[in-house]
Amino acid sequence: MSTSERSDGAGDDARLLAVIDELDALGKTREDAWQIPRAEGELLGQIVLAMNARTIVEVGTSDGFSGLCWCRALRRTDGHLHTIDRDPKKYNASREAFTRAGVDQLVTNYLGDAREILASMPGPIDLAFIDADKESTQAYFDLLWPKLRVGGATLVDNATTHRKELAEFVTKVRSRDDARSVEVAIGNGIEWTIKLR
Repeated sequence: MSTSERSDGAGDDARLLAVIDELDALGKTREDAWQIPRAEGELLGQIVLAMNARTIVEVGTSDGFSGLCWCRALRRTDGHLHTIDRDPKKYNASREAFTRAGVDQLVTNYLGDAREILASMPGPIDLAFIDADKESTQAYFDLLWPKLRVGGATLVDNATTHRKELAEFVTKVRSRDDARSVEVAIGNGIEWTIKLR
């Protein structure tokens, strides 16, 4: 890699990190931010790198904070993020954040009902992140699971903060004979389910 390529890459990363920092700060002051904590975002990026994930599907874009964390890793894996939100304000805010961070070419934003969008989304999917209305978690999972590659994973946010709301889902997913699922107590808590076959 040439010096100019290294400096360009560093500049791109600095631009992305600046927007991550900005949204991280905003998330601590705004009640409508609805984003994952910074430590959780860093873990998501590490999972992408460890899996060499190239196709990620996210249900619940919000303002794009988690998407930016995905994109930082997707630059390394030459991957793409498909992210869905039903709120036009969040949809527009996230698109603006992705553009300012210089990662909009790595992201396809969808506005609408996640169930309808997921039903027509092709596979295979390497990694899926569910961070939307908790009562629909099982429905989103059921639409994503058949499209997930073997060795791929679903990550469900708020496993710790919304333990009661997600209890039935967690019981069901941990009883599957084609999966291994565990809670990771970082940030809001993640239920990490790996597809075995």
